[in-house]
Amino acid sequence: MKNSVGKGAIILIISGLIGKIFGALFRLPLTNILGIKGIGGYQMVMSLYSLTLGFVSSGVTNALSKLISSARARGDYNKLSGYYRYALLFSMGLSLLFGIIFAVLSNQISSFQGFSEGNISYMLLAILLPLGALIGIFRGIVQGYENMTPTAISQLIEQVVKFAFGLFFAYILGKDNIGAGVFGAFLGIIISEIFATVYLAFIITRKVKIKTYKINVKKEFFSAVLPLTFSTSILPLSFAFESIIISSLLAKAGFTNDVATTLYGLQSGVVGAILHFPLIISLSVAMAMLPKISFLSAKGDYIGQQKIIGKSFNIMWFFLVPLVVGIIALSRQLYPIIYPSIVNGYLDIACQLTILGGFSIVLSAIMQLLNTLLQAKGYYNQSLLFNLVGGIFKVLSLFIFAPIENINIFAIPISNIVLYSIICICALIKLGSLVKIGFYGLALPFVSSIIMYMTISIVLSFLTNIWGLFVATILGGVCYLILCMPLLLEYSKEIFSRLKKKLN
Repeated sequence: MKNSVGKGAIILIISGLIGKIFGALFRLPLTNILGIKGIGGYQMVMSLYSLTLGFVSSGVTNALSKLISSARARGDYNKLSGYYRYALLFSMGLSLLFGIIFAVLSNQISSFQGFSEGNISYMLLAILLPLGALIGIFRGIVQGYENMTPTAISQLIEQVVKFAFGLFFAYILGKDNIGAGVFGAFLGIIISEIFATVYLAFIITRKVKIKTYKINVKKEFFSAVLPLTFSTSILPLSFAFESIIISSLLAKAGFTNDVATTLYGLQSGVVGAILHFPLIISLSVAMAMLPKISFLSAKGDYIGQQKIIGKSFNIMWFFLVPLVVGIIALSRQLYPIIYPSIVNGYLDIACQLTILGGFSIVLSAIMQLLNTLLQAKGYYNQSLLFNLVGGIFKVLSLFIFAPIENINIFAIPISNIVLYSIICICALIKLGSLVKIGFYGLALPFVSSIIMYMTISIVLSFLTNIWGLFVATILGGVCYLILCMPLLLEYSKEIFSRLKKKLN
């Protein structure tokens, strides 16, 4: 069960992009079903769900991937069953506890957020969280063997099933009540998680052989999982806190509660939904890189780690930058098509948020890779500290900028830039010369993306309808690929060289 970083990353990128397409296909009609206020409420519930799921699951997934790959490098296969056992006790126990808390306090939480209709959706988290925790454990195990295919397939299952059932229940239940529509969307997510859990359980029982040994790995497991759990929870926590306080902060800038919820829905549910699309690339590369760097680090192969890091960053950068720049270039024509009844009166704000948010997304992608490197190297406490400092400054930035009338909702992307910049700088200082990126692989995609942006803008200045959008996208993509042909030839040569070795 082993894939190279490049192969694993490509598998995850392809599945992630397909999943994101289904996610967009889910989010777009969901936004039109619920309305901009409803999608804002959906995002408020989702932000707290994502925060809690990250706390009970993300750290465990990364810890299992790191610990299992390192144990394989040292030949310590007798520790694997211990990691698995403690992961189940820790993650499932926490998920059940938080699920009960959300169910009991659903009315208070939803009222405090300013979306009282969301109370029934919070009750579903008592089911959703344990399912998400179990999926995270299964994914961590297979990723520890450097096999990204089960993760990729399970992600596709989640998105396809959520698309089918989530929209169905949101439409049926949300005809007369926004809160019931949000409940229906989360009901569809529960069904998708059940399907993904069953698939991963089948893979684990059939293809992963973990023999039971009575070896105490408690200290080793919790030394990794506790700082990783808190570290991976800080960013979702800051975003969840953002969803709780943003309405009151915008009220100080002179906005009513309804307008504040609408602006937050515009930022998170409209602009955020589109801009987060490219992050599947950096997330995929980071997931594929984590077990490989852990394996090489346990072997003491410093040069090998440098090569993998450089290759991983180049893959991420090559795909991510043109996607972000392309979204910015197309945004003014794109939003009225996909959100015809939503952005009416808010188009200029949406486009401005997209430009500022695009910069924060690029920083977020770099931060994901650097955070993964810290975890792969065993710098758990440092990763926790850097994320904590960044999260604190993000919240402080919100308190400073959101109440200013001329900044208002733009405080969110500004605070994100502050957050990601701090983490990136701290991580680069800690990792030092281990991160070695070639200037050519960095500069050519960036310059090509700028020229692509100008090409798209010129086309759209003549063709302003949907066909113009299509032509601009095709010509912009072709322009980028032609300009990046030297890199494409270099990557193709490496792929064919690897295939030739395998055939021989």
